[in-house]
Amino acid sequence: MSKTIIIAWREFKLTVFRKVFILGVLGIPVLIVGVMILAGYMMVQHEEPPLVGTIAIVDSTGEVVKAAKIEFDAERIRRDQQLQLKQMQEQSLDAMKGGVASPGNIGSMPQMPTRGDVDITVESIDASNEQLVSELNDRVRVGDFIAAVIITPETISTAKIGDENSGDVRSTFDLSVGEELDSDHVGLIERRIGAAVVRVRAERAGYDPDVAIAMLKYPTAKTTRTLKDGEDASESKVVRKLKQMIPLVFMMLIWMGTMVSSQHLMMSTIEEKSNRVMEVLLSAVSPLQLMTGKILGHGGVGLLIVGIYSSVAIAGLIASSFFHLIDPMDLVYLAVFYFMAYFMIASIMAAVGSAVSDIREANTLVTPIMMILMIPLMLWMPIIQDPNGTIATAFSFIPPAIPFAMILRLAAEEAVPLWQIPVSIIWGYFCVFAMIWLAAKIFRVGVLMYGKPPSPLQLIKWIRYS
Repeated sequence: MSKTIIIAWREFKLTVFRKVFILGVLGIPVLIVGVMILAGYMMVQHEEPPLVGTIAIVDSTGEVVKAAKIEFDAERIRRDQQLQLKQMQEQSLDAMKGGVASPGNIGSMPQMPTRGDVDITVESIDASNEQLVSELNDRVRVGDFIAAVIITPETISTAKIGDENSGDVRSTFDLSVGEELDSDHVGLIERRIGAAVVRVRAERAGYDPDVAIAMLKYPTAKTTRTLKDGEDASESKVVRKLKQMIPLVFMMLIWMGTMVSSQHLMMSTIEEKSNRVMEVLLSAVSPLQLMTGKILGHGGVGLLIVGIYSSVAIAGLIASSFFHLIDPMDLVYLAVFYFMAYFMIASIMAAVGSAVSDIREANTLVTPIMMILMIPLMLWMPIIQDPNGTIATAFSFIPPAIPFAMILRLAAEEAVPLWQIPVSIIWGYFCVFAMIWLAAKIFRVGVLMYGKPPSPLQLIKWIRYS
């Protein structure tokens, strides 16, 4: 056991106590944080250019032109923008406080980017003059108009979709904008023209336009989730979105820690085998002790990297448990399945690294295993939407995908059948010991083999006869 610990410490020390590793591991988080701070500062300081110019509208009825002049009123736009910014700040505050908003704290929230002034003139184009209509795009191109809109009678029709007498009901209009127009300004024009069309439809139906538009706005739900302990917890739309992302965060923490450290393990094994250092080590320790020590040492490297890179994420997950975003028991499952995933992948990487002498040969052997591991990563959304479905349940018992599929299911909102949790853990760790045992047999033969890389069939023979 002491020799195994010595090997583990050697692997950890040779990997961690290097300037390149320290600069890489510590430099990247510092760089990421710096870029995020700089990006946030630039967003806050960003001020959109003013939107000034004329919008040409082709409208045979003249009703949309009249409504557009109301919708493009500068004071109306400014009021709507202020309301939108307030709603965005409230949503951000909801996310920060677990879904419980405090209006008194909204003023302390970071301010959104400053909106530029809007000064739009609406000009009506005679729909009967085909030459003027055909020249619209050219006039937009040279800058006479910042945008041109073509409204057809069907666009403002009040006929119900599906009505046998409604004919071809269109809910679209043609919009032409210049190449230099900001995308946010394009969105503003689209929304305002759409609001003008709704205003016309309301007037035709005999409703007050402002009342009709207000009636069409969905009310904001103040959702309260009743918990098992008898307490209630407020829940906003932002919080529900966060809950959907938490399973992915759990899985990515496991994925990052296992893959980074396992790749280090395989590379160091290949390097030591190629340099004949492995032969010197095997003169002092057994192949099983050497492989176990390397796995434990690089496991420590993986924990260090995950601890540095994901400290903020882990702190957020722990804090989230106090706001009922996650079950505190999920943090325990995170640790349980992290070690399961690491020892599964590390044993595979150690076996492959011992069997080959080149990284390209290693990739050939690892690719089939990686394809199985990629399935939970690609299907994370269907799995959390239906955690008790056939696919999710099946991959919860197929190594080495067990820890990745199970952590997705356990972090999802739908409860997993209670019996599946201990069964998957017991079965998973049984597979861990089996994979380490098989990897040790391959490692024992492979570390002293040189030349042509073995085929999968030869690896099976090594297991049988070693």
